[in-house]
Amino acid sequence: MGTPDMLLTKAGTADATPVPTATASKPVTVPARPRRNLNLLLRDWHKRAGLFAFLFMGWLGFSGILINQSPSWGYDTDRIYWEPVMWLYSLEPTPPQNGFSADGHWLAVTPEGTMLDARPVMPPLAAPLGLVAGGTPDQPLLFLANAEAVAVVTLDGKRYDELRSPILPVQTVRRIGKVIGHPGAIAVQDLDAFRSDDDGTSWTPVDPAQVEWSAQVELPAAQRERLVPFSRPYVTLEHILVDAHSGAIFGRGGVYVINTVGLAAILLAVSGIWMWWRTGRRRR
Repeated sequence: MGTPDMLLTKAGTADATPVPTATASKPVTVPARPRRNLNLLLRDWHKRAGLFAFLFMGWLGFSGILINQSPSWGYDTDRIYWEPVMWLYSLEPTPPQNGFSADGHWLAVTPEGTMLDARPVMPPLAAPLGLVAGGTPDQPLLFLANAEAVAVVTLDGKRYDELRSPILPVQTVRRIGKVIGHPGAIAVQDLDAFRSDDDGTSWTPVDPAQVEWSAQVELPAAQRERLVPFSRPYVTLEHILVDAHSGAIFGRGGVYVINTVGLAAILLAVSGIWMWWRTGRRRR
């Protein structure tokens, strides 16, 4: 057996814990950032321009196809009356200012067509040049003329007849009027003038000075008000597609956006060619 001092020394030695020694820490190495060069810069901007131009280029391609097919698909004649579209083009209903008058009846042209007493003339009569009241007391008629024909209608607007050459004594109608002093007699003229005292089936020469020729007059306010529903502005679908394709439908700002898209497309083309050339050169 050992002495108490020896036991204390052994116990102290057994229970003692080693003291850790400090070790030197290694410095952390930060990798150096790659130096920016033209190739990396072009790659960065190539991605940005591609994201910006993606949707716009898709729309330009799609609308271009629609525009090319417009005549065969009827977009050049399809009329659009949508209120938002009218707002974009700043269009409002505008009834005509002038028309033709005969015995209290009014003939005017609106965007919807030719109107007689605020009712559409059917079949349509484009570009009218006069309105005359004629016929007989038993059969009063209205004569509506354009360069190709004279439409004969009843007072309630129903088509009664249509006079063309050779029934008409002229190839082209230059003007139409009523014969002075002969109620119900009408006259037409190209180079020579001819009159008819019936429904236009028989004609005889007449002195143009004896005819009161139909001419445009200012429409009364009441007639213009009646023509408002037939004076709605419209835009063809082809027109909308062309303006949307160019950005003009949204004004000058829309044009600037499309121009920016065009510049982005040029940047994409140039940067793409440069990166392709650089890549091929490195591989070689």
